Amino acid sequence: MKALDKHIFYGYMALVFIFLFMPIITIIIFSFNVDKFASLPWKGFTLNWYRKLLFDPGILDALKNSLIVSAIVATTSCILGFMGAYTLYRRSFRLQNIYLAVMISPLAVPWIILGLALAVFLTRINLEGSLFAVWISHTIFAAPFAMLIIKARMAGLDYRYEEAGWDLGANRLKAIWYIVIPLTLPGIAAAFLLTFTISFDEFIIAWFVCGFQETLPVKIWGMIRSGLNPTINAVGSLIFVFSMAVAVLAQYLIRTRKAQ
Repeated sequence: MKALDKHIFYGYMALVFIFLFMPIITIIIFSFNVDKFASLPWKGFTLNWYRKLLFDPGILDALKNSLIVSAIVATTSCILGFMGAYTLYRRSFRLQNIYLAVMISPLAVPWIILGLALAVFLTRINLEGSLFAVWISHTIFAAPFAMLIIKARMAGLDYRYEEAGWDLGANRLKAIWYIVIPLTLPGIAAAFLLTFTISFDEFIIAWFVCGFQETLPVKIWGMIRSGLNPTINAVGSLIFVFSMAVAVLAQYLIRTRKAQ
């Protein structure tokens, strides 16, 4: 009976993975197809669509914009998330639940509504149509993710470590820098990688606020609207591989830090 349950479990997991990844696997397969149409029969193997990416200035500029914005968003989100999580970790106050609800409230707003609201607001203050607008907009919804991850990591910390640092002569800032941050580093690393990936892949809000300084998802959307382009399969394949690599790296950093 146990053997049967085991086979049923593995079969179920296989079906789940097939359901989740079959569309992505299909894109990857057809990104190497000679024919520009994503259809069978297979016409032959080629790397031509990947070569075209290397010489497409529009895609390269959009990729550069996405990498710059994502790195800044991840850094800013981790700083804000750490500050919010540390407040909940060290302070117990009457309105703590309300404070937490306000901090994570952007996650409850549909992204299309948030994007429209940000577009109107940024237009009023003359900041629309720039990477700065994308950075501000992405940080608003990425920071709560970072705070929740870092908060979960801090929940397992003993506050007496920090107090021991105070007893040894460290002030609050030194105790945070030399004690709290190193102990929270796995959570910070995971928050950085997660918020980087979220910002890199986000389309809806970026479409509302980026203007002519397109991020990569917005550029891909424009390519789809302009007609059939096989390089879209190549771009999608590279984004998937990149996102998976970031996820694996996050798990590696967390496990390595825990072992240390």
